[in-house]
Amino acid sequence: MNYLESVAYIESLTPTATRPLLERMDLFMRANGSPQDKLAAIHVGGTNGKGSCVAMIESILEKSGMKTGRYIGPHLLRFNERIHVSGKPISDDDFAKYATQIREMSEDFGRKHPEFGILTWFECLTAMSFFYFVDQKVELAIMEVGLGGRYDATNVIKSPKCCVITNVDLDHTHLLGKSVGEIAQEKAGIIKPHVPIVTGCQGEALEIVRNAAEAQDCQLIHCLPEKATGSKLALAGDHQKLNAYLAVSAIEAAGLNLGSPLQKAEAIENGLAFVYWPGRLQFLPKHNLILDGAHNPAGAKALKASLGKIFADKRRLFVLACFDNKDVAGVISCLIGTGDQVFVSEPAGRRPSFPSEIIASLCVDEGAETSTFPTIGQALKQALVQRKSDEIVIACGSLACVKEAMQELGWQNVEAGKAETLLPDSCTSFG
Repeated sequence: MNYLESVAYIESLTPTATRPLLERMDLFMRANGSPQDKLAAIHVGGTNGKGSCVAMIESILEKSGMKTGRYIGPHLLRFNERIHVSGKPISDDDFAKYATQIREMSEDFGRKHPEFGILTWFECLTAMSFFYFVDQKVELAIMEVGLGGRYDATNVIKSPKCCVITNVDLDHTHLLGKSVGEIAQEKAGIIKPHVPIVTGCQGEALEIVRNAAEAQDCQLIHCLPEKATGSKLALAGDHQKLNAYLAVSAIEAAGLNLGSPLQKAEAIENGLAFVYWPGRLQFLPKHNLILDGAHNPAGAKALKASLGKIFADKRRLFVLACFDNKDVAGVISCLIGTGDQVFVSEPAGRRPSFPSEIIASLCVDEGAETSTFPTIGQALKQALVQRKSDEIVIACGSLACVKEAMQELGWQNVEAGKAETLLPDSCTSFG
């Protein structure tokens, strides 16, 4: 397969298992040499912030000279974003090579194990990352959990150097449970015997993580945002301070050698100062536009707090689109206020979206002005045309909204926005 054929094949697969299941992925990997067992890894889960944490760990280790692999999800513009080595996405040719390899293995596995069948698309991508990282001889792989933890395909990692659970809040409740406690139990499933666990959880979730750590004889490192100290942070928002603290703590807990104390300090400082993580409170001053993937109430609260701190003098124009399996009413109540203007649309693609008309009605209930559009691109275009000098546009509600906003801006890949991104001076201090 070439690259386009590989993408088409992956998109044709079942997205996830119909029931929570790790047995297929575990058996598949064991049948094909268990490459994940050959990798040193940090395993990162949580409701919000896990991707930011992964990006910071990668950036710090890259600045120290370590060869890293990074596996994240979802992607925004291209599948290649999910798999990085040394800070660069997998090439189209290598993506096609490993997709073809895993397809052959998966179809062979499905014939031999009809009770399990072939891999899902997330399992396929996860397997691709493991084989690619081993062939590239990465020194450390930073693996982001896709969904939950206990049954996630990345959880075939048996002995990571460290595990991270950034936080636990209500999200994916249709799959993970209706309460924070139930979701915490699922996320705590990545905790492994004698492996340090770093977390920023609070309350009931913290107790569940602590109990799981004690049962597995693990050192628990609990990070609080008020204890975060250090240097400049390239990612805006106070919530990123805790993510930075988690990232640094994970590197320390994993016992990674970053050189002398001076070299370690420089790697941390430069890694945090220059990390690039698109679509998360990403400010584009040319358009007075923010791109943020906030899609649950906790993310919406963090976004609103950041807007209040950084852009307190700006009236807010939201471009909003959400998926139908999210707590959209909760997102809107946490984010939208009197005097805001909301340009509502629905994400393109096969995944069911939340109806524009209902989003608009919920926003009106919060005191906002609303209008609906056939596409996110049209909604963004109108918001940018209408925006005045004392107003700011925020595209949010889902990463799909961010993706289509990037496409409307003409970006071919997420790196295209790096030169356009500016961090406001008021938000550069970490700690």
